[in-house]
Order: sequence, then C-alpha cells, then structure tokens
Amino acid sequence: MEDGSVFVSRVPKTMPEISEADLPPLVREDKPAQRKELTNELIQSLIALRNEDPAQWTVSKLAKKFDIPKQLVLALAPCPQWRRDDIQKAKDSEWENLGYKKRLIRLNRIRRRLMW
Repeated sequence: MEDGSVFVSRVPKTMPEISEADLPPLVREDKPAQRKELTNELIQSLIALRNEDPAQWTVSKLAKKFDIPKQLVLALAPCPQWRRDDIQKAKDSEWENLGYKKRLIRLNRIRRRLMW
C-alpha cells in the first residue's frame, strides 16, 4: 500500500474444487411438475362448478380436483359477480359491527400499508 503497510488476507484466493461426492445427499429429488392436459370439456366443467356454487367449489378445491395450479383456476373461472357482492356485503356488515377502537386500529393498518 502507499503508506508501506501490508494487507494480509487469510481467505484463500481460489475456491477449493467440490465434487458431488463431497456434498451431503439430496433431501428430496427434483421432479419436474407434471401438468395435466385440460380439454374443453374439463374447462367447461370447471367453469360450471365454479358458477354453480362458488362457496363450495373454492379455488383450492377446484385446483385439487382438476390437478392444476390455483392461478389457472382463477384465470379460467373467476368468482362470479354475485358472489363478490355477497362477500363485500359480509365485509361491510362486519365493519359496521366493529367498535371504535377496532376500526381505528384497522384504519391505521391500512394507512401504514399505503406508505410502503
């Protein structure tokens, strides 16, 4: 260095070579995701079940039944508008039944989230 001091490094300059034998065994095997082919009949039955009774046929249950990801269920069969209205009414009635302190706490939580 410029002032005559010496920089000493105790870290090896090169990384040691590691082979497969040096590593611990794998905890689980890496399996590629098996995707089920969706036919038009399956898609129509998925949409029909979702529209028939969305309270019973939730996204999770439909994803398990048809063995597809939840995001795909949401894309193919979103919640019907009447069900969304029912959920909103339930949330509104719950809000009306809250006391002053609980409302204040929830409003403050919403305000804090908006500041993120």
